[in-house]
Amino acid sequence: MSYVMKHSHNFFQNNFSGALSSKIRDLFNVAPKLIEMILYGFLKVALCVIAAFFTLLSVHKYFAFGLIFWAGLFIFMAVRAAKLTNRMSLGIATQQTRIMGNIVDALSNISNVKLFANSEFESKRIATFQNKYSRLFERRGIFLVKFFTLHGLTFALYFSGCVALLIWLYAQNLVTLGDFLMIFTINNWIINEMWQTANQMRSFLEELGTLEQALGVINEPLKIKDGSEELKVQKGEIVFENVKFSYHGDQPIFTEKSVTILPGQKVGLVGHSGSGKSTFVNLILRLFDVDGGRILIDGQDISKATLDSLHRAIGMIPQDPSLFHRSLFENIAYGADNTAHSTTKQEAIEAAKKAHAHKFIEKMPQGYSSLVGERGIKLSGGQRQRISIARAFLKNAPILILDEATSQLDSVTENLIQESLKNLMKDKTTLVIAHRLSTLEIMDRILVFDRGKIVEDGTHEELMSMNGTYKRLWSAQFSGEMTNQVEGVRATKLF
Repeated sequence: MSYVMKHSHNFFQNNFSGALSSKIRDLFNVAPKLIEMILYGFLKVALCVIAAFFTLLSVHKYFAFGLIFWAGLFIFMAVRAAKLTNRMSLGIATQQTRIMGNIVDALSNISNVKLFANSEFESKRIATFQNKYSRLFERRGIFLVKFFTLHGLTFALYFSGCVALLIWLYAQNLVTLGDFLMIFTINNWIINEMWQTANQMRSFLEELGTLEQALGVINEPLKIKDGSEELKVQKGEIVFENVKFSYHGDQPIFTEKSVTILPGQKVGLVGHSGSGKSTFVNLILRLFDVDGGRILIDGQDISKATLDSLHRAIGMIPQDPSLFHRSLFENIAYGADNTAHSTTKQEAIEAAKKAHAHKFIEKMPQGYSSLVGERGIKLSGGQRQRISIARAFLKNAPILILDEATSQLDSVTENLIQESLKNLMKDKTTLVIAHRLSTLEIMDRILVFDRGKIVEDGTHEELMSMNGTYKRLWSAQFSGEMTNQVEGVRATKLF
């Protein structure tokens, strides 16, 4: 789990959370079983064969070396079969993970499934994966039947050979009746142990395939390597120094980008979707590594800093906040530095009051002890947003990033929160991504993005006087709002 949490943002985008949980569960369940099979199955048989070899050697070398030859043949066949079965088991484990990942995905989006009346579609989709799983399972089963049949045949031939040799040596007076009975008993015992091990091999290979498949995903090399230095932020200056970046080597988003955000500056980021605003912020958070150049915070290269120290220095209020299926108190307290101290309930209440969340929390059946449901599903979008803002108040980091922080709030609550956010932004370097441009008038500076480039840079008044991209965006948005207001008046008169 510790290793999985070190993976990059991109890793979690490309893997179902349900599938990753399944992998961790598989490791938790399978590892002890494999250890037990090796200790009490395979190692036990190996010791039995060694003990039997020296015992049989004391009677006659034919039996001792015959046992070694047959055991070697058994191991050779088992190893060959293991390689083939292991590939089959790996395919089965992969398909099983795919099934579980899709089940979790469907259940996580059960509202969509029901609203679009697609229960049958989801069932058929999972059935398609299930059918492939059944075919893979059947193919491995047929192979194992052949494997066990061949092993049974070698057991029969070896035992028949031992009995025939015993009868001949007894007729020649080369072994006593006691030797006859001892060799017969030892071989019968060894064959029984080997047969049980052969039967156990199927389970072992199946579990081994599950283990390898789980480790193959979880132990994927880390794309974002953690630094070794503690980031110490006193002022909050952010510098992009000749930064180059592209997603997966595709069309470059940024090329030789250089920009300096001064300590305590309030900077708005605007532009059309896909212009580079979110990428700009994600690089500061180091959710992705730059391809060239470097990003500095207070003169320190963030690629050399530990990710935890970087993220402790930045408070983030996302557009669509996600909450843990825990109590409201725990979700708010998550914003505090839990390595330094435990958050008191009073501190959480103060943060909730600043975020105008205290009143709705008090009205809930269990107050701050109320569970919010998976990803906060029991709360409205605006309520989740206010919990996210309360967390940011409690964290009180020197750098603050707001990504449409008030987009899910009603007008009355938004006005209250805007006042609170002004207090939160005091003495902090703040980046604000906003599509509602009216919220950026109070910014010290506005960066206008277009296709990965900062095409305009200045205050609201300066950008409006340029008659460029920003003014066009402002005019389009303002005329759209006026149109909506007129349409609203018309609709009121109509009804």
